Amino acid sequence: MSLFQPPRPTDSQDRFRLILAVSLSLLILFGYNHFVEKPRQRAAQARIEAQSIAQQQQLDIQAADGGAIVASPAGTQSRAEVLAAGTRLPIKGARVTGSLALTGLRIDDLTLNEHKETLYGTDPVVLLAPGNTPDGFYFENGFVANGYAGPLPNAETTWRLAKGSAPELVSGGAPVLLEWDNGQGLTFLREIALDEKYLFTITTRVTNTSGAEVKLNPYQVVARNNLPRDYSGFFVLHEGPIGALDGVEEKISYADLRDGESIDRRSTTGWLGITDKYWLVAMLPPPTETLTGRVIGAKRGGTSGHVYQTDLVSQPLAIGAGATVNHVTHLYAGVKDTKVMDAYEETLDIPNLDFAVDYGMWYFITQPFYVLLHWLFAITGSVAAGILLMTVIIRVAVFPLASKGFRSMARMKVIAPQLKELQEKYKSDKPALQMAIFDLYKRENVNPFSGCWPLLIQIPIFFALYKVILLSVDLRHAPFWGWVDDLSAPDPTSMFNLFGIIPWDPPQFLMIGGWPLLFCLSMIVQKRLSPPMPDPVQEKIQGAFPYVFTFMLAHFASGLVIYWTWSNVLSVFQQYYILKKVGGEETSIIRGHAARRKKKE
Repeated sequence: MSLFQPPRPTDSQDRFRLILAVSLSLLILFGYNHFVEKPRQRAAQARIEAQSIAQQQQLDIQAADGGAIVASPAGTQSRAEVLAAGTRLPIKGARVTGSLALTGLRIDDLTLNEHKETLYGTDPVVLLAPGNTPDGFYFENGFVANGYAGPLPNAETTWRLAKGSAPELVSGGAPVLLEWDNGQGLTFLREIALDEKYLFTITTRVTNTSGAEVKLNPYQVVARNNLPRDYSGFFVLHEGPIGALDGVEEKISYADLRDGESIDRRSTTGWLGITDKYWLVAMLPPPTETLTGRVIGAKRGGTSGHVYQTDLVSQPLAIGAGATVNHVTHLYAGVKDTKVMDAYEETLDIPNLDFAVDYGMWYFITQPFYVLLHWLFAITGSVAAGILLMTVIIRVAVFPLASKGFRSMARMKVIAPQLKELQEKYKSDKPALQMAIFDLYKRENVNPFSGCWPLLIQIPIFFALYKVILLSVDLRHAPFWGWVDDLSAPDPTSMFNLFGIIPWDPPQFLMIGGWPLLFCLSMIVQKRLSPPMPDPVQEKIQGAFPYVFTFMLAHFASGLVIYWTWSNVLSVFQQYYILKKVGGEETSIIRGHAARRKKKE
């Protein structure tokens, strides 16, 4: 005896509910960012920029071992005023340019040669700035006293150029040599070298002629005043302190640091620093050192300004009487170039440096996409061609599953008249209708739920590719063919001013440009090739999806809109082919089933 099974919802209804759930999730996700998170970040940034820094006091943060780690001077000077005041050594790198202050010997002035602040501007991106400016961002290293009472170099120490030193720091050239004597038996000789990319190598040689053993703890700091000017605050992308200690990823947001959260961990290996969307400043100590890593934040002098600090303190160095000890560390300051970072990870034996790139929860998809996209950029020499080729590669890779979904759609379209007859026959008996539809699917070997495969495949691909486009510096200020001049920014045109013909700048929410409209058209064509929903209300709601998605995507990076539009076009051709070819085969099969049933009757 068979047990009665209650009728279940049709698979087309399941598919509709899945699409609706995904759409609502996307709408809530990006609606929250657009209407809540972005205004909050803009307001926070405005408060920071408008703050009075005159009352800021000197920040003195103590390390776990005792002793001052870093002092961030107060001041209202601009970056240009600070750079003009004091003696500095030029930094002339292949990819970075800047200067090195003899007072304090901080690396606190660095610009990126290959990247501009704005799309059509000429000013390079400022990566590092002196600590006594509102946007201070700098690296400092030195020693913490471990029972030693004599003076040690700090932010106020004036170093002098050693005999035989290079007069400027040049990529791949001779290092600069700077020295300082504390007057009590300790002399410090610091050697700073820069390679052809973004790596500084800092070697400090300490000679002890005091007649007694001295113990010092090497420390290094990357600190920032306030939020960066280009801080996005988008919660799907981490910007702020980041690192890896003993293979464990460490990251904490600026907001959490302002709320009092911190990280304090002893480690045998690791690195630590601060990341922006495209740039990274990270301390890379030798893998043999035992470290105490910290991430902290503090309010500055009773004002609304904050300082965010990452620091590493190494195990003590014992410097015997008459002995000399060397301490070596590295600083990465530049673009988050995965090839460059992978090379440093291998040559310097720095584990997990790839944590600096925030691949997100879909990292197992995002990382291959990231590598593939940059490989295509390299071989084609064109960012635009790379995106189009990557779309084709992804469509080919998912062809078997997508084909299965389209085949199901073709079957659904063939049996659509039978579904309509059942709806008319059982229009007043919903449970009987559901059972009849279920029997029809079973009899004709149709599984409408398999039509969800194209959508299910697209969800992780969409989020992974969205992360890739967010992270990829190659898309920053990169043009596409036609009117798009920056693939990392939304489409700059709007249908509401006839794409620039009318001399009027629409508000942001009306900036629906050419590519979002092409995307909308591609979705409408896809919808017309798909079988209709059994429920007319559901059919109308599904018919509104192209317009809802268009409104949402209009404010996304144009690179993502172009990818999805081109993907839809390829999908339309694939779907049309299957509907014509495979659909004909399915029609013959189903008609054969019907003829056999009629003969039996």
